Amino acid sequence: MKNYDANKVKWIDSKDEGSVKNPSFKEKASDLEAAEELISKTKKMPKTQKKWEIFPGKNSFYCDGRVVMGRQAGIFYVTLFLVIGTSGLFFAFDCPYLATEITPVIPVVGAVLFIFVLSNLLKTSFSDPGIIPRATNAEAENIEREIEQPSNGVGAAYRPPPRTKEVQVKGQSVKLKYCFTCKIFRPPRASHCSICDNCVERFDHHCP
Repeated sequence: MKNYDANKVKWIDSKDEGSVKNPSFKEKASDLEAAEELISKTKKMPKTQKKWEIFPGKNSFYCDGRVVMGRQAGIFYVTLFLVIGTSGLFFAFDCPYLATEITPVIPVVGAVLFIFVLSNLLKTSFSDPGIIPRATNAEAENIEREIEQPSNGVGAAYRPPPRTKEVQVKGQSVKLKYCFTCKIFRPPRASHCSICDNCVERFDHHCP
């Protein structure tokens, strides 16, 4: 084959006809093609989904799942507007008079209370309220087998098994209720929220 040689540029083609016909060269070429095909398939692999992306409840997630909010987000925005709006009117019109005529301590206390209320509102609205994960298919089948009771040939007189379970907590007998939606036995003080569609721990303090 022809080689191109100049003063500053030199091109040399090392692939002659003999090397192309060489079996070892063809084997290396096939291995290189297989490796390139494997790399292209690896790049096309589907993205792994996170738990919040396949979450079965009705909560809304933001910031890559770091922020969780309830279904009715409009109520949060109205509350935030009322808190900031009323506090802004107080600081704009009342605080100058109170600071000059009475004492500057009142605006300072008002600012501290405003920051405290706003921070707690944001923390409550954006944090996990205590959602209890639902049972997987295998766990649900196992629980169904545990609570299933044989009919013993009674036939029509058969009654479904009770959906409760008693456990011992610090020597005290505690009755757990079964959730038909989440397929789990709820811990004490937990209940299923119809708005979030989740079992929430300490439901008595849950504000969806």
